[in-house]
Amino acid sequence: MTRARLDMVQEGQLWEMALEHLGSDGLLQAVIEMWSRAAPPPRPLVEHLSINQVSQDVLSILKIAQQRVGAIVPGRTPDFGTVTLYARHASDLVDGLITLLPKAQLSRALRGSCIEIELGI
Repeated sequence: MTRARLDMVQEGQLWEMALEHLGSDGLLQAVIEMWSRAAPPPRPLVEHLSINQVSQDVLSILKIAQQRVGAIVPGRTPDFGTVTLYARHASDLVDGLITLLPKAQLSRALRGSCIEIELGI
């Protein structure tokens, strides 16, 4: 059984909490570290994060990290207010962020997801 993905509102909140907790440089470093370990996705499904879900700061960090690790989605024209990434990578990054943040800052649902991730469920 696979764990349910966060909805876009929860995911956006998580990115903003990570930015606040880690700061710009810390979040960039964490994302680069997590993304550089990501395997090529088995299916090239893509997702888009935009300024509707996260701040321009988070988008900028994701775009910088994406370029540094070479995870650019081919055939997609970069847009100022959107970042396109593989769905598998987006899921892996969110899972990594959940485990980096202090549990006390997480909502009950996110704490549950954190426990599932840590236990490999």
